[in-house]
Amino acid sequence: MKKLYEDYVPERFEGRTGYQIFVDRFFREGTPAEPIAGRILKNWNDITQNWWPDEDGEYRNSYFYGGNLKGIISKLDYLGSMGFDLFYLSPISYTQTSHHYDVGDQRIIDPWIGTWEDFKNLCNVAHSKGKLICVDLVFNHMGINSKFFQEALKNPNSRFHQWFEWDENGNPILWFGFKDLPQCDKNNKDYQEYVLEVCEFYLKMGADGIRLDLGENFPAEFMRRLRRKVKSINPEALIVSEMWDLATHKENPQIYGDQVDSVMNYPFSDAICRWQRYGNEGHLNYTWQELSQYPKAVRSVLWNFIDTHDTPRAVNMLTAEGMLENPFEGRIWDIEGPWRKPEEFDTFGFRQWEAEMDASFDLELAKKRLMLASLLQYFEEGIPIVYYGTELSMTGYKDPHNRKPYQWHEFPVLFDHYKGLGIFRKEHKDILKDAETVKIMVSPFTILKVRKNEKGTLILTMNRSDSKQENPAKHFNMAGWQEVYQIGEGSKDILMPYSAIVYRTSN
Repeated sequence: MKKLYEDYVPERFEGRTGYQIFVDRFFREGTPAEPIAGRILKNWNDITQNWWPDEDGEYRNSYFYGGNLKGIISKLDYLGSMGFDLFYLSPISYTQTSHHYDVGDQRIIDPWIGTWEDFKNLCNVAHSKGKLICVDLVFNHMGINSKFFQEALKNPNSRFHQWFEWDENGNPILWFGFKDLPQCDKNNKDYQEYVLEVCEFYLKMGADGIRLDLGENFPAEFMRRLRRKVKSINPEALIVSEMWDLATHKENPQIYGDQVDSVMNYPFSDAICRWQRYGNEGHLNYTWQELSQYPKAVRSVLWNFIDTHDTPRAVNMLTAEGMLENPFEGRIWDIEGPWRKPEEFDTFGFRQWEAEMDASFDLELAKKRLMLASLLQYFEEGIPIVYYGTELSMTGYKDPHNRKPYQWHEFPVLFDHYKGLGIFRKEHKDILKDAETVKIMVSPFTILKVRKNEKGTLILTMNRSDSKQENPAKHFNMAGWQEVYQIGEGSKDILMPYSAIVYRTSN
């Protein structure tokens, strides 16, 4: 353990390689779950998402595939063969929807996902294999059907009424305008006690870390209190905040030792995808400069994504129509603009367009770009986390199209690629887990990035273009350098299209 501003950073997470599992869509072990009123259980191989509204015009996300914790346990060795040793699970508590972000009492598990014995067994089996489990907890809002909110509606004098935010007319304040997600008052001390109880519950059940949904919205005092509680239970537990913008741009950055250990590095995803697709070197350079200002202990456990359950799939962002090229107009995945109307958002039109456009792009080109982008992801300071099914080249725009069931009958076309990246991470963990970035050179076509610590130096060179380029490493003294990883064809002088080389040397 190492100290940071009189607090602890969990070293056991450094150098790991993560995998994000959307539990309902990953794998179902055993017979289908017992029916639950209001839920639809779809055929696993029917990948068409129910993107259209119900008969009354509401979008309820009440269709499920039945993925469960036993299914994850049965696939740990498969995932381990690609080098994954950290698993981040979507919420598992009982709710009305398949995404489970409309939470109620998070101490009650969804019976279609399993039991608490199943969860403890998952943690125990993972630990026996040297792997860690992180859970997704939701405290910014609750579901409108939660017992806490329903009691608050019935009785304004109840303690639960104080758990939520209300406007001057006595109406609940809704997160982002979603009428099924009333927002919680995170300054309320009684509500904070409930939050701390939930965190303690998951940690004592075996979880190794907590990802805080919309954590960037939490007050600093609340975050400090949560951190003290979590670290008192397990000093090595990881606390990760969902943060869509650069911490350096936030009024409360959260990353300076007394609130969180790490954040979800969405700016990295945006910058990497934009450079890989459009060659936007200025945006990438700026993002890397800002990230370099994060404390080193935070950089060593940053959660580095290409895509998640809240963005289009990686192959879509890298090649499909509709993405934003200009960073001054929003992130690359901020694609809803044409469907925003003065009076409302055209949900049906947007989802229909997504469904029609889903696979209307050059998937082979997308795979080439993804292979390069994922190498940058694995080379970056922090923890690469791969969204489930990326090894299948799964396609999809935004929710619900990016949450299809994992098709186990399909050949994982990028399996060997991710297995190779996993081997690369393992063989060079001594450098990748905590090495500083000491040099970056970015052009519209090539990248050179150097990471160094007392164990040695790694240098990555890459050509994202469809034409051969000069290897930016050729002007270095390459005596004693060993080539340790390669994509495509290249030499110390020339990089062929869509190629990359990683070299290593002792200091």
